[in-house]
Amino acid sequence: MVRELDALYGTALRLCGGRQADAEDLLQEAVLRACQHFGELRQLAAGRAWLFRILTRTHLNRVRTMERRRETFEGDLDEGTFEQALAAWHALETRDVVIDALLQDRVTVAVDELPLPMREVLWLVDVEGFRLREVEEILDLPAGTVASRLYRARRALRDTLAPWIVMPSRKERKEQS
Repeated sequence: MVRELDALYGTALRLCGGRQADAEDLLQEAVLRACQHFGELRQLAAGRAWLFRILTRTHLNRVRTMERRRETFEGDLDEGTFEQALAAWHALETRDVVIDALLQDRVTVAVDELPLPMREVLWLVDVEGFRLREVEEILDLPAGTVASRLYRARRALRDTLAPWIVMPSRKERKEQS
């Protein structure tokens, strides 16, 4: 489990829309559940997928609970955290770094704007590297649903990011080959 904590945290962060405190709470709750139910793990080789399944199920349960409560959330940064982030901030130095940072931010926003079911599948396949069959088991979904969500998520990202990406011309692609 310890080897997977970074990957689980990254997934929790993505599921929580980048809210660190929520991601930490989600990860803590999921790890606690995994420890409590470790005896239910049938094959150690399937442990990684089992952990991600617990994480995504825990998140789904939390979302359902929050929808019932209709709680209002405050901003991500308290005053102390904001001051620390501001102190650590430094200006970007070159045009290429600025462009890369803007594109990376745009990709992050585009992924966060995807509906949760599409974002879950995209993250597990394209970032965490799970095979479709493993994602089916983690999310307890049929194969067609997983494949469809992945296709729609990738297409939505492509459409959203198209204005931001400069494609080389045919001549430039030939010269690169």
